[in-house]
Amino acid sequence: MKNLYQIQEICRLYHIGADSLRYYEKIGLIQPQRSEGNYRLYSLSDIWRLNVIRDLLKLGFSTRQIKTYLDARSIATTRSLLDEKEAILQQRIEEMKKDLQDVQNRRQSLEEALSEPMNQVCRRTFEKRRCLLLKENIEHDEDIDFLLTKLSGRLEEQLSILGNVDTGSMLELQPDGSVRCTSVFICTEDESYDFTLEAGNYLTLTYSGRYDTHNEHLQLLQETIENQHLKPAGNFLEFLLIDIHETQRYEEYVTQLQVRVVPA
Repeated sequence: MKNLYQIQEICRLYHIGADSLRYYEKIGLIQPQRSEGNYRLYSLSDIWRLNVIRDLLKLGFSTRQIKTYLDARSIATTRSLLDEKEAILQQRIEEMKKDLQDVQNRRQSLEEALSEPMNQVCRRTFEKRRCLLLKENIEHDEDIDFLLTKLSGRLEEQLSILGNVDTGSMLELQPDGSVRCTSVFICTEDESYDFTLEAGNYLTLTYSGRYDTHNEHLQLLQETIENQHLKPAGNFLEFLLIDIHETQRYEEYVTQLQVRVVPA
């Protein structure tokens, strides 16, 4: 029982199953001794090796790499291992810094979206923005979210699960005066992009609720353009500032319409 207790203690200590210990033994990572009753007895050397195995597995080393190191330990190989571990950890630190910055930026953009003046036409200046574009027939609101997810697959780094405020759809006025979503886009800093939203003066209108109510808000935007003796210099844009990524409540959605304008 004492020997069995020792095995159980090791399993609890390393949060590892007996099957994993047997696998490590099979591939030569550890070599426990055997008692007269054929129980496995783990020495201090085995426990030390388990420490190394655990730490290197966390860093993504394969069991083959770990065995190579354990079988040929020297000052030189340990130095080499430490250098490799340091490089991996530095990379993870940089990745975590980026993730932290993304979270902080997303929180800031969320607060900015909530502080937008609602149902008011505002004049703003934007710099040129690079965009990826996916042009497909859009019949329902759900199509927009699906197509944006599909489009995000083109980016080198996947969009955060919390969403991206620089995503939206392009609206085109139809001959009968109605508006139809014709494509979705994502603003990106990547060198590869499909088109640019030109720099210039834009009129914007932000509203809350379902984003399929854009017709009435577009009408207000068009009336303002006419009253201010302006004309659109491109398609109307629909930015999804807060949507399904942040809330399941339609009344909490925040959408912003944008259109670049020039003197009529």
